[in-house]
Amino acid sequence: MPNELIIRGVPRSLAHDGWWLASESGTSVDPTPPPATPGNVLDGVRRFPRVTALILLVLLGDLLFWGHKPGLSLALFAWCIFAAVWVNKPTRSKLLVPSAVLMLATLPLVEHVQLLSVTFLIAGLLSAIVLLQIPPEVKYRKLFPWLAGGVLRLIKRVPTAGLKECATHVRGWRRNPVAHGETGRSIVHVFIRNWAFPLGGFFVLGALLISANPVLEHALVRVLKVDFDLFVLIRRITFWGGLALLIWPFLTAPAPDAPMAAPTLSWNMSLLLNAGSVFRALVLFNLMLAAQSIMDISILFGTAALPEGMSHATYAHRGAYPLLMTALLAGAFALAVRPFLGQSSALKPLLLVWLAQNVLLTLSAAFRLDLYIDAFGLTYLRIYALIWMGLVAIGLAMVAWQVQRGRSSVWLMLRVTMLSVGTLYICAFINFAALIAADTLSRAADSDTATRTDWTYLCGLGHSASKAISTQIAKQPIMHIPDWAQSCVHPAPTHPNWREWDFRTARVNGYLTANPKGEAQ
Repeated sequence: MPNELIIRGVPRSLAHDGWWLASESGTSVDPTPPPATPGNVLDGVRRFPRVTALILLVLLGDLLFWGHKPGLSLALFAWCIFAAVWVNKPTRSKLLVPSAVLMLATLPLVEHVQLLSVTFLIAGLLSAIVLLQIPPEVKYRKLFPWLAGGVLRLIKRVPTAGLKECATHVRGWRRNPVAHGETGRSIVHVFIRNWAFPLGGFFVLGALLISANPVLEHALVRVLKVDFDLFVLIRRITFWGGLALLIWPFLTAPAPDAPMAAPTLSWNMSLLLNAGSVFRALVLFNLMLAAQSIMDISILFGTAALPEGMSHATYAHRGAYPLLMTALLAGAFALAVRPFLGQSSALKPLLLVWLAQNVLLTLSAAFRLDLYIDAFGLTYLRIYALIWMGLVAIGLAMVAWQVQRGRSSVWLMLRVTMLSVGTLYICAFINFAALIAADTLSRAADSDTATRTDWTYLCGLGHSASKAISTQIAKQPIMHIPDWAQSCVHPAPTHPNWREWDFRTARVNGYLTANPKGEAQ
């Protein structure tokens, strides 16, 4: 609009009638503001729900996580992020597959909060968000390359995308002039001029009213859990900023534009290997493994004597992990020599025999470890080693199948990955602490083993082992227990906040509540 002309001392009616003096001759002013470009309008409309979702998610994260241990809150937060991404999509996509993926990833965390279950939840959230973005015309049988590419791109965005976009917007606020007569003034300057006094007065007035009303002050502190300590406030604001930077890349994740190309696994081994050297190596390696297998069978199952001063437990412990490493190297060697199999008809049978012997070697290592566990009991490392040995044995069998059928390396990698992920998923539902405690205490019934019971290790297994320890002690009341270990033998049930809840902890607490001293039902 044209500026109003004000002439001091002129009657108001005359000044009003002289409005034409304010306009420049020969020019006309259109009072209608210029329309904004369609791109800017769309960007503002799309950005506003995202910013609103970001603010709501940050407030929800503060409610769920500030001052509390992670638990069920992680699952609720992941589902809220998933819902916010779906709401902010321009087009609504089908929810069945993404929701099923996120549900499967949530179940291990609902069972028990641990590093493995949190990893599954993060991977499931990334996959579900990418599945929401994949074009609907992509068929299910071609979904995996799109999913893999989208997840990798989203992982690259999460650490830095929030910081980059924040810096870009700050630079834009400082540089972009504002329309409607604010030429030369940045958005930040205009915002401060228009809102500094109202917001400042609001906070000052609010602080005075809260100070004058102790009931209102107590209610706000109780509901919001506000601590006016400066350092706590700084930490909390930093926590909000960190949450916002982590959430924003999910809300602005672009749709995958192309599937990930299948990796090509090829090694140029011609400088080190040839058909003749591979043949000689396989003959020597097979002879060495045959000698090792015969010796193991004669010692572990036969009557062959060990060196003086060496027990079967020591023999088992010394051989378990080196044999496992040998089997891993065997798998790598089998993949490396595959290009030479077509140059001689004898190489393929020798390679299959080599792989079969390595499977036998892995089983021998597992049997050795079982003997060591029988002598000294279970630990986390020994359980993980047994699982790893089983995976290596199955992986070597897959390599043999791949060689026999002429499958590609990508075929092998995909199935080995599926086997590994499936095994880890099952392990997320197993209470290994309870297994270790039950096995250790069941061995303690033997008078020779009771004196070697490691109560420090048992008490360090945590709350998940409490039920197993209490149950075993109830079955063996005559067992000698050190005084300092009574607190972990007969622990009191915990009372976690609902945010910290998981199913395993609830089961243990239910048992401890019903059996305060470990009495059997």
